[in-house]
Amino acid sequence: MDLVGKRVLHKAKFGEGIITSFADNRITVKFDSDEAIRLFEYPTCFQSFLELIDENAATAMQSVIAENEKAKRERQEKQHQEVEARNFQRRLQEQERSAVRGGKAIVLRPFPTVNIFCEQYEKTLIAEITYLKTNGGKRQRIFDGKLIENKNGSYIYSFEADCELNYPDGTQITLWSGTSSIPASIVNCEDFTLVISSATDLSRDVSSIEFSAEPWRLINSLIERLNHLKDTASMPIVQALVCDGFKKIQYGKEITKGQENACQTSLSQPITFVWGPPGTGKTETLAKMALKHISQGERVLMLSYSNVSVDGAIMRVDKLDSNKRAGKLVRYGYPRNKELLQHSYLTTYNLALHNHPDLLKERTGLTVERNGVSRASPRYVEIGARLAQIRAHLAEEEKASVRSASFVATTVSKAVVDKVIYEGKFDTVIFDEASMAYIPQIVFAASLASKHFICMGDFEQLPPIVQNSSDSILNANIFQYCGITSAVEAGHSHEWLCLLDTQYRMHPLIADFASINMYHSLLRSADNMERERSAITHSLPLFDQPLGIADLSGMMSVCTQTTDSSRINPLSALMAFGLALQVADKYDVGIITPYNAQSRLLHAMARDAAEQCPALRPISCATVHQFQGSEKDVIIYDAVDCYRQRFPGTLLTSTNNNYANRLFNVALTRAKGKFVAIANVSYMENKGLSTSLMFSKLINRYKHTPQSIEGSEFTKAFLNPDYPCYQWINAQNGTELFISDLIDAKREIRIDIPAEMSCVDIVIGKIYTALKQAKNSGVKVVIRAEDKSTLPNELKPFTIENKYTANPITLIDRQIVWFGEPLSNANFKSEGTVLPTRYRPIIRFDGKHTANSLYGFLEMNRTVDQGTLSSEQDCENDGATFAAFVASNMRCNECGKPLKLIKTKGKFFLGCSGYPACKSSGMITVDLIEKYFSSLGKFGKHCPQDHTSLEAKLGPYGVYVQCCGLARHKFKLDEI
Repeated sequence: MDLVGKRVLHKAKFGEGIITSFADNRITVKFDSDEAIRLFEYPTCFQSFLELIDENAATAMQSVIAENEKAKRERQEKQHQEVEARNFQRRLQEQERSAVRGGKAIVLRPFPTVNIFCEQYEKTLIAEITYLKTNGGKRQRIFDGKLIENKNGSYIYSFEADCELNYPDGTQITLWSGTSSIPASIVNCEDFTLVISSATDLSRDVSSIEFSAEPWRLINSLIERLNHLKDTASMPIVQALVCDGFKKIQYGKEITKGQENACQTSLSQPITFVWGPPGTGKTETLAKMALKHISQGERVLMLSYSNVSVDGAIMRVDKLDSNKRAGKLVRYGYPRNKELLQHSYLTTYNLALHNHPDLLKERTGLTVERNGVSRASPRYVEIGARLAQIRAHLAEEEKASVRSASFVATTVSKAVVDKVIYEGKFDTVIFDEASMAYIPQIVFAASLASKHFICMGDFEQLPPIVQNSSDSILNANIFQYCGITSAVEAGHSHEWLCLLDTQYRMHPLIADFASINMYHSLLRSADNMERERSAITHSLPLFDQPLGIADLSGMMSVCTQTTDSSRINPLSALMAFGLALQVADKYDVGIITPYNAQSRLLHAMARDAAEQCPALRPISCATVHQFQGSEKDVIIYDAVDCYRQRFPGTLLTSTNNNYANRLFNVALTRAKGKFVAIANVSYMENKGLSTSLMFSKLINRYKHTPQSIEGSEFTKAFLNPDYPCYQWINAQNGTELFISDLIDAKREIRIDIPAEMSCVDIVIGKIYTALKQAKNSGVKVVIRAEDKSTLPNELKPFTIENKYTANPITLIDRQIVWFGEPLSNANFKSEGTVLPTRYRPIIRFDGKHTANSLYGFLEMNRTVDQGTLSSEQDCENDGATFAAFVASNMRCNECGKPLKLIKTKGKFFLGCSGYPACKSSGMITVDLIEKYFSSLGKFGKHCPQDHTSLEAKLGPYGVYVQCCGLARHKFKLDEI
């Protein structure tokens, strides 16, 4: 703007004048009233001192001033962002230094190139493979197999397991039938159910079979895919994802929020991250995004970690699609959803049959015909050949449907191994449950997208499952890698990020607790959630309270470590299941626990309840990992940890990568209307539970309030009508019913008494009479006491001493479980202080699955009387070694010379002393070691550290020896 010669007015002092020069953001003015030339800064002088007299010039100057102000604000914002960025980087560096010093946190920074990324992660994946091959591969037994479907030459079976199995969908396994091995793959792991696919017909029903898993095969395939990503200059999405995440942090800006914004962002930029906390409509958003991209003529690939997620996504896309046609949307792979299995064309297999009804008709006819033809007949061979041709043709049709579909949904495991996916061409790739996937899986998925890549997940929930090391970079998720997690924690936004901030699942009080403690107060509830969840809230347990605790303080809730280093707490399990029964007649209930062993015990209770009470809704019992992605009306959280464990376990307390809080967050946010945590609060407080933990905050907030059940209040809580499987019994009536059960015993009675009995003499007399009659009738009677000398003399003939007896439990005929009978005076001792037991609940549970689980977990078959062992017997046993026993008692079948114990590469076997002339050898069996123990006399051999008996066991890597104590000391064969 030319200002020289323009007239101006100085309002305050000098009056009118004329601009004489304009240069370098300075103007000079000669005022009429003054001979001096005065200098002013431009353009700020027109905001403060001067006014242009010319109206048009004044209007133009206002625009200049506005532009100047805008530029000034932008400079200030840029300076502010630079300061924030420097502070952010300093915090990150300090966190990294702290992580290196403490050795606890994952240090993760973006790689400068895709090549370096691939090379580094290949090394990390190889380390995971090595660990899995070294420590995995053990055989596990599954049972009650049912043929679900025979699909195109693949036989799909559903099996039950005694424990939870955590294998990725698509994991290769080997089935073992005798000495025969059968290749198969895992379709799905869910709770205690395993669905597998095999090309071999195992018959319609399979009572039981063993399998060994080979998850490293999937990782090997992932490494192959990474090798194809090197030198990917032509893949800008991969390049940006690997290298530019931290560059996209928007310092000081608010996070983009909402479903509509998520959809628009996914259309407008190459990379989008959708952060979907629990109940925020993530699947609905995914479906809307997919349809918007399809409407623009794009091909969309949807991937996820699990089959369940893939099924849910395609069903929701189909529901929202107003322009349905066969072949537009396809599910590739084996689905779990029953509705999807029955859909005429949404799965690629059903679509192939839909398009070729003639082949379906021919296949059905040939199958029926073959059933009536002799296997030796030439016609049988002809039919088999034709069926093979039909299978091959249908398989090709499936692949063709994938190539032509607008939307393809499958698992990332299948995408990694199947050429029709990883060599396919897709415009947009959507990856659901991204926070649970390995970062290399995410980057591989991004390489399949030519236009848009969308990551969906919640980085405040479960991280990837890594077996090798807790500080491996595989434990980190893609949100962390791209700087999104760090940005959110520091209060910043990210260019790629959109948050779904409104939840439609939980009662607002549950959601608020999660929001404050995990979601930086960003999560809010839909307006009507409190009203929608009011019916559940008004139910038991904790009537009218959506969130609370059940406190086992003052009770003998003993936590015991199992042989596989998990933990169980029988009373805690019984109390948790009792609370679940309060509401299971009306609502869906889940019991979540951190420990696999406790989940197995609770699952056994649920099986017994389902068999005896068919009117009840099924009660789901599992660890947190099995509940990811699901929801229940009511969640009971069983914390398990208590005395006699020195400290709570890492699943409750680990702050590494915020692991314990993530687990608890998943458990909490499964609940729609009610969440009750059951724990021994005094134990947690005595052990100094970190105040940064969500679980600790819940306890501190609700203990000793109307939102808690404590002590005698449990009796009121269990006043509901008894179920056949579960009875809460008062002390007056309990003893008579207990004695009646003893009298009715048919096979065995096993009683654990952890301290001196508190029964009156007349009751002791009745118990003695019942046990004596049972034994005279051929019933096996065993009492195990922590201290045999404290028991009444009448019961000592039935009793052996086991100082690790911890729970007041009786098992009758492996069917009836009594907790709290016979009555005892057991108390906890903590750091030299006696903690008196104030409440002694008595519970009767009728169920064979529960009884057998407790029998195994408590090792009630351990009946060596430890009270009779002495130091003299210790010395007597120490002189005879297993090696000497072998040399004295074992002869070679070939030459007759003595055998000897040989150790090679850490493994033991029997070899002939005549070697090398005789090269005969043999395996060491459990029976052989037990014979050695028996040869040492009635006390066998025992552990020198805790004086418990030694036993031989067969593990996945052969025979080993361990003691029967809680510490489970292990010994090599040349050490006994």
